[in-house]
Amino acid sequence: MLKPLILKKAYKNLSQTALASFADNVFKRMSSKPEYLPYASDVTLLGQQLTAYTEALSRAVNRGTDNVALKEEIKVALIQTLDRITDQLNLHHTGLESWGINAGMEVMREKVSATGDLQPPGNLQVLSRGIRGEAILTFKVLEPKRVVNNGAEYSTDNGESWHNGTYSSASTIKLKGLPSRQAILFRVCSMGTYQRKSAWTEAVEAFVV
Repeated sequence: MLKPLILKKAYKNLSQTALASFADNVFKRMSSKPEYLPYASDVTLLGQQLTAYTEALSRAVNRGTDNVALKEEIKVALIQTLDRITDQLNLHHTGLESWGINAGMEVMREKVSATGDLQPPGNLQVLSRGIRGEAILTFKVLEPKRVVNNGAEYSTDNGESWHNGTYSSASTIKLKGLPSRQAILFRVCSMGTYQRKSAWTEAVEAFVV
């Protein structure tokens, strides 16, 4: 049986914020599963680079030339580490699709039609752990084989305008730094290949502490 190929395209062309979310997901998954222990050095390095990259993104907001240059250098190093991890996972592939999926990676699946609309996620729920300015969105991805990423937005003016939140290949998205002590609307959508994008879910209101 052919081994399902773990793909690098899943993170190569992501936006800056989405790349950070993707790397965070890979780091957390591979750090917590014993089967990936042989790759611990690269996974640890990925975590260190992710911290540096997140900090560099914040510093580069002011568009200072030195900060932007440093951010790009760290981004290149982060992607190189993801490439190395992907190569090793493919080299030692178990033959199971779960070998890549459990590491937070995307695997090559049976071809599906490039046409047609994506279904929006279902069963959107907003949870809180009592942390100020934080909300956790959980939902069900209805077409996992056609979805590359999921995105979240929030609104503080009853849906008149929407703010970009974050992106994740998982079915849980954590939003931080939200306006606190007020009711906020949340919605999510799914994104696939060929620039396909589902409709947004119905907005769900939740109180953010």
